[in-house]
Amino acid sequence: MNFNMLRIFTVLLTLMTSFQIFAVPPGAAKIFSYPLPSIYKASSFFELQVNGLTIPVVGYNDKYDYAQLSMSKGKAEFTISLKNGDQVSAYNISPKKLSIAGIQTGSTLRFTLHKDEYLIVKINQFRELVIAADGEETDKPSSSGKGIFNISTQPYAAVSSPTELATGAIQKAIDDAAAYKGGKGIVYVPAGVYPVRNLKLKSNMSLYLEGGAVLLFSGEEKDFKISARKASQNRNITWWIATDSGAHDIKIYGRGTLDGNGKYSTEKNNLGAHILAIMHTEKFELNGPIIRESGAWAIIPTRSKNLIFQNFKLFNRFDMGENDGIDVIESQNVSVKHAIGIALDDPFSTKTWTQNTDLCRNWPGKPMVQDGVRFEDCISWTYCYGYKIGQGVMQDQRNITFKDCVVYDAAVGIGIHHKWGTASVRNVLFDGIDIERLSYQNDDHRTWAIFFMQNGDKKGSGPIDNVLVKNVLVRNEGKSPGKIKGVSATTPVSNLKFKNIVMPGMAAAASTLQQIKMTDTSYTNQIQIKK
Repeated sequence: MNFNMLRIFTVLLTLMTSFQIFAVPPGAAKIFSYPLPSIYKASSFFELQVNGLTIPVVGYNDKYDYAQLSMSKGKAEFTISLKNGDQVSAYNISPKKLSIAGIQTGSTLRFTLHKDEYLIVKINQFRELVIAADGEETDKPSSSGKGIFNISTQPYAAVSSPTELATGAIQKAIDDAAAYKGGKGIVYVPAGVYPVRNLKLKSNMSLYLEGGAVLLFSGEEKDFKISARKASQNRNITWWIATDSGAHDIKIYGRGTLDGNGKYSTEKNNLGAHILAIMHTEKFELNGPIIRESGAWAIIPTRSKNLIFQNFKLFNRFDMGENDGIDVIESQNVSVKHAIGIALDDPFSTKTWTQNTDLCRNWPGKPMVQDGVRFEDCISWTYCYGYKIGQGVMQDQRNITFKDCVVYDAAVGIGIHHKWGTASVRNVLFDGIDIERLSYQNDDHRTWAIFFMQNGDKKGSGPIDNVLVKNVLVRNEGKSPGKIKGVSATTPVSNLKFKNIVMPGMAAAASTLQQIKMTDTSYTNQIQIKK
């Protein structure tokens, strides 16, 4: 061996002993991990590896921690380790309908996935671990080039810093992307932390958040435009990231985070924020990001059309109220698909209001009928309703579907609560709902379903008509009876049909309202149940 060959061999040997090279076995999924943002702490309870790759686990609150990754198709071996060395004595992996079996070995729990899923894992008596395994990114843009407006490069030069505002740089990039003549421009946000004030999204542009990127609500009321006043909380509200009224063709995507910093902003400054205010907009898409810790209703698609929300993770707290996940409001042709929503208040709901309602006074346009809203393949964890229509029904709501969704835990699994307004709720489908637990109490309700009208504003009420509830597995029925109640003989709950409802302890579908615990009833018309 000559001297040069010896040098090459020595260098190669040094490299091989200095780095671990993980070959992907045949049939194994490729795993993609994202850096832990500097403002977040690592979990003190859990470590996670997937196919041998360490995935950062974010230590969040006293209810749950979370981890995010992406994976290609194939076999993925998950290993959760308890940091304190406790033995794994009990566990639960939800959604239960996936029938994921774990293997307990000492302080570790192992299980296998063959496709991307959102999971909630409970080990012993620890807080839950939420695992958001997304599919491999197939639409990740280049960080530079034609039509790419990278906020870290000139002329924007935004700096990753927990304290240095990046509002001007990012808004300038948004404006430039919207004005790009070569087609839809892309604002690229690289990994890092970028505190921002109000941002306005424009037509014909996309906002890409790289994994590990965080846009952080800066929190001081003096820095923000006040958009509304929430009377029930005596609190001002801002639309943090909002669409321009009348805008169209907007997309937000990637594996980054929109952090509403809600605990700080509400307690220190009494300021709430809608994280995403999609106002009077057409053709909007949200695909992939984490939406975290909103200080008000997190996502409010309002008076808009042709909207898609998919593959998003809504991680709110349980020690803050009125922090709904996504409230679809007076909009048409809306798809909410493959999402997980965690919040004290309703993670997935629809509403309609009037212009003089406190939150609505600055909404652009005029009140609109809600028509054609579909929630599909979602997971809900809340102290309130898993999936809900209402309480505001001041404009008609029709053609609303909840399909193949899971209630991990709630006070009420599914429901229509027509409390405010005199408009109608018609043509509603709940299909393929799996209700795992009902641990909480909302007013006097702790039950799997409610179809309920109240004269909350003393103006009367409108009808609930033509509702089909089918293929529901109720693993926990709660403590109180289900409710079907109109407000009078002239405004009843009508044409409500149940089909293939399986209650706890039953091997077959129920055939009577008593079997499905629908015993609190009044002012009803044509209520049916079939196996």
